[in-house]
Amino acid sequence: MQREWLDPYMLDVKAVFESVEERLQQYPESLAGHALEQLRLLHPVRRNSGHSYVGYITPLWMQHTDGLPPDQAHQLSVACLLHMMYFLNLDDVMDEPAEDAVLKLTLGNLCYVDALRVYSALFESSSDFWNHFRQVLQDWAVSVNGELHIDYFQQNPLLIAQKASPSQLGVIGALLLLEQGDRIASVCDALNIVLMTLQMTDDFTDTKQDAEHGNYNSYLSHISAALQQEYPTHPLHESTHHNVFNSTFMNSYADIAQYFHSTLTSSNSVLPQFISLNGYLYNTLVQAVHGMLQHKKRLYRGGFHYWIRESQLETTDKRETDSV
Repeated sequence: MQREWLDPYMLDVKAVFESVEERLQQYPESLAGHALEQLRLLHPVRRNSGHSYVGYITPLWMQHTDGLPPDQAHQLSVACLLHMMYFLNLDDVMDEPAEDAVLKLTLGNLCYVDALRVYSALFESSSDFWNHFRQVLQDWAVSVNGELHIDYFQQNPLLIAQKASPSQLGVIGALLLLEQGDRIASVCDALNIVLMTLQMTDDFTDTKQDAEHGNYNSYLSHISAALQQEYPTHPLHESTHHNVFNSTFMNSYADIAQYFHSTLTSSNSVLPQFISLNGYLYNTLVQAVHGMLQHKKRLYRGGFHYWIRESQLETTDKRETDSV
């Protein structure tokens, strides 16, 4: 099945990754290997890379749908990919501090400087791009710090998209290069729905890890609100832990994503790739919920049946992994 938001643009994506790879190869020897490995893990040819394409692919979409010149689309995509690597390193350190925190922070800053160099080649210092740039990073900073004590998902589910607000820079930059700045607000509103659905899907998958580390998680927020429990709080209330696999809560969580997907599909200003990607993310969430419900059913049927089924799945997974 073709991925409409990716497959038609794969040649452009590969060219962008090759350009970034050339830049990373120029990093100090002690950092270049780590940088290239991170880039390899982000490459969409890797099955289930687990990372969002939205952070860098939107200029490539707009090259084909809106007539953004190819050289500008590729340069902007390169800057966005480098910028995304910076934020991924930063997020890793904030979410789960580890021994390689210094490596990730220093490497991330090199990526950030390179991203700025490419942005600067596209936009003069007087360009409105830099006002948007500051606002986007400010939104990100406020969101990341606010997660410690504000339940954004209950205020408005779309607010959890602010954590990924730097992903808007590709759209903002492309529209300014096209001299269509008047479209920025409406297109970014549509993009925020995609970013929200992406975050909801990640949160559902990362529920256990986020609960252990005290990270903000929209699914845990959803459960806590339904149980009238305070959130965010660490450690979590026991009742929230006990209801993580509650079918009513899982289904109603997916219903929120479905509502916003319907809103997206009814918009006149949305890029068609937004709809196809958001539909894919929503279906991924629904499948994850369905998989968890089936998991519960196997547990109810008894230990031996569950052991047989899990053994079959492990064998299948091993075969698939060996074939990649």
